[in-house]
Order: sequence, then structure tokens, then C-alpha cells
Amino acid sequence: MEQNYYEKGTGIQRYVDILTNGGFKALFGDVANKEVVMSIINVLLPAHRKVTEIEYLPTEYQGQVVDLHKEYHYDFMCKDVSGAMFIVELQRYQDDYWFNRCVSYACRVYDRQNRKGENYNIPPVYLIGLMDIPVNHSDPDFWKDRYVSEYTFREKESHDLLGETIVIIFAEMANFSKTAEECVTEVDRMLYLLKNIGKMLHQPEWLQHEVYTRIFDACEIAGFNEDKRTKYDKDMYDERRLKSEMNTARRIGYENGRNEGYADGHAEGHAAGHAEGHAAGHAAGHAEGRAEGHAEGHAEGRAAGRAEVIRQMGSKGLDAETIAEMLEMSMAEVQAILSGGSILSEDPTTSSSC
Repeated sequence: MEQNYYEKGTGIQRYVDILTNGGFKALFGDVANKEVVMSIINVLLPAHRKVTEIEYLPTEYQGQVVDLHKEYHYDFMCKDVSGAMFIVELQRYQDDYWFNRCVSYACRVYDRQNRKGENYNIPPVYLIGLMDIPVNHSDPDFWKDRYVSEYTFREKESHDLLGETIVIIFAEMANFSKTAEECVTEVDRMLYLLKNIGKMLHQPEWLQHEVYTRIFDACEIAGFNEDKRTKYDKDMYDERRLKSEMNTARRIGYENGRNEGYADGHAEGHAAGHAEGHAAGHAAGHAEGRAEGHAEGHAEGRAAGRAEVIRQMGSKGLDAETIAEMLEMSMAEVQAILSGGSILSEDPTTSSSC
């Protein structure tokens, strides 16, 4: 296989990186790429479920009657001729509750198909997650050469599947490390292409197939019209800016937490140690106070850093809804900060990691 199809320090990018928000939208968000989207979806779907035609659907869903104020945003959604629904989500930042969020997304789409309550002959919902984050499995050896996982409802002992309802499929892009020579299956080749096309200068010989050619054509930046190129450039600029601001917030939060935690912990531990005894009390109090103060200060510093990022994004014209979606926070938290409040803690039950 040829190895000279990569960009090597030229500063040239011929094709979009599909695993960026801008690249994903340029490919999946353009109805002209319907055939390309179907080919990607079909490679990741189970063998018995293949799509031959799809209808693009809005990516915003209004909440139920009890939750009308809330909208749910999906990266991409479509349905096929049978009525089966397909959601594709791109996940680029660490999120402790990513799987929970996928279940919630799929369940809401599934439930909305039966709003009239006539019967429960509801078409299945498939959620495909392109995960550009590492996944830590309980049995790494079992997952060594597996990069696509499928989750659904099955009987615990027999593994019987009573029917198709909700199916969640993860393509673990961050864990995929095969070389071109090691890609022998259709899934291997597709994952390799999705992960690496943004670094390529031309279509390699070993990917000379109609399916892959359509993907290369759809991802070639020079082929975008003026409106699409403008939108792509803006999406990429917003993503780079967000990444820079998030990295800055993390650094500031870490430094503030470390410094404040060290100072508070040292002072409290030193005082407690003196009160209880100069020798043993000093050592124990210093260690305990330093640890507790460091933890509290670190959490408060991270929260302060995130709040500052939100204020900066708001000052650049981004609304609360957009900020909440990008940072995967609740609308209430974002609105509170924009109105002059703050995040008081980094409690993992009330905030998500970005």
C-alpha cells in the first residue's frame, strides 16, 4: 500500500477532518451527500439492517408537555423508508455521562413516534456514536481488536432479543490504531478513512472504490460553494476558539486550585497541628488540611475557570442555548453565570466534563 498520501508539514489541508464539528457538519449536514451518509451508516449497522433511502430530519426536538421549555439537539438525524430512525452523534470531549446521554436521546426519539398512543408497533431507533475519546473497557484484551460495540435490550442469561427497539452503536475512533496494511475488513477501512481523511492529500490506491471515492469528493474543501465554505470556516474557527478557551480555563482552574488549596491546607493544617501537639499534630494536621484544602481549592478553581469561559463566549455573541450545548451543561447553569452568578462546585452529579 502506498504511504505518500499524507500531508507532511506542507500546511495544506485538502479534505475536511470528519471528526471535527465543522467537518462533521459539512459532510452529514449537506443533503447532497445522502449517498455518502448512507454508506457510512450501513458499514456500522448490523448486517440485517441496511438503509437504501433516507429522509433528513430536523436536529432539534421540542421537549414533552411537562418539559416544553427544553429542546434536544442532535448532531444528525434521519429515517429510512421503513420508519426506522437513525441518530449520529460526534463526541470529541470527555464526558462521564456520555452513555447516559445517548440513552436519553434515543429514548426521546423512540417515545415521540408514539405520541398518538394508537399502538406500540414503533420502528426502532439506532444511535451511532463516533467517539473521538478513549474508552476504558473492563476487559482490554477482549476489546483489543474490536472498535465497534452494540448495546440493546437482551435477556440476561439467554441473550435473546425480543424485538428491535433502541440500539446504541459506538465507533471507538480514539482507540482505533490500525495501520493501512492492517485494515482488511470493510469496517477497518471505513474507520481508518473517517479518522485520517483530514490528513490526506489524495485518495490512496488501496481505497480506490466507488464508496470511498464519493466520501473523498464530498470532503474536498475546494469543491464547497461559497456559502458552504463560509459556514465551514466559521464552524472551524468557533471550534478552535472554544478549544483554546477550554484549555485556558482548565489551566487557570488547575493553577488556582493548586495554589489556593496548598495555601489554605497549609494554614489550616499548621494551625490544627499546633493546637493538638507540635510533633504528631503538626504532621497529621498539615497533611490532612493540605489534602482537603487542595481538593476544595482545585474544584473551586475549575468551576471559576469554566464560568469565565462561559462569560467570554457570551461576550462574543453566543447565546445561552448554544453555550449549553457546546459545553454540555444545563441551560439553567449557563443562564445563571451569564446573569452574574457563578458555579459553586464541580460536583460530578451536577456538571459534565468537556
